[in-house]
Amino acid sequence: MPTCKQCKKFFPLEDNPNKGDCVQRVIDPRQTYYKAKSVDAESDAAKCSEFEKK
Repeated sequence: MPTCKQCKKFFPLEDNPNKGDCVQRVIDPRQTYYKAKSVDAESDAAKCSEFEKK
């Protein structure tokens, strides 16, 4: 079972490495931007379509 902390897009918080941000690059016809959401490092990433192994 892959976890969020095994993903390239997971960035742990400095004060709490058990939590972090999942940062994804989004490209639409007019612009490119990043979106981030808070996740736990041990969250199950098996169903995540954006998962990329480090």
